Amino acid sequence: MPKPTFINLKADKKQKLEKILLTEFSENSLLDANINHIVKTAGIARGSFYTYFSDLNDAYRYTLSQVLEEVHGHLDGSDPYQATIDFLEAVETNRYYDFLSNYYVINQAILEADHPRIAPLDPVTVAADYSAWLGQVAIHQLMRRYFLNPSEKSAIITILVSLRVWQKEVE
Repeated sequence: MPKPTFINLKADKKQKLEKILLTEFSENSLLDANINHIVKTAGIARGSFYTYFSDLNDAYRYTLSQVLEEVHGHLDGSDPYQATIDFLEAVETNRYYDFLSNYYVINQAILEADHPRIAPLDPVTVAADYSAWLGQVAIHQLMRRYFLNPSEKSAIITILVSLRVWQKEVE
């Protein structure tokens, strides 16, 4: 995550760098993203980048957290199946489409290989609500499936509708 130097930047400078990072990671995978391009566009020294972030992956993880916070922020306790359906219905016009596509198609695997961060399964927590856990896993896998093959969008939405009905039946 970002270093205190980044956290304490003036709001306008921080927002400018966040926008540049979002653009870089929307246009390029982690394999192709370039610190030199980021610092040149931002008009900062390469050393400044390293006072803000440990490395490119660190900057990416920060940007990913910002995107996911905004995307998930619209869910606020609503039906996760319907929220995912609504998201997919309008995903092509979502300002994060390219970023999310790069994430699901390429960057997610790179991040997991670099630093496996899979939370340990807690059988007690999972057992407390199997259907919610299964639904969450299914939703994330279907989102990935969409970005891997957008032509399956209607089939994915059909599956989400079926999962939504199933969830109501098991409650």
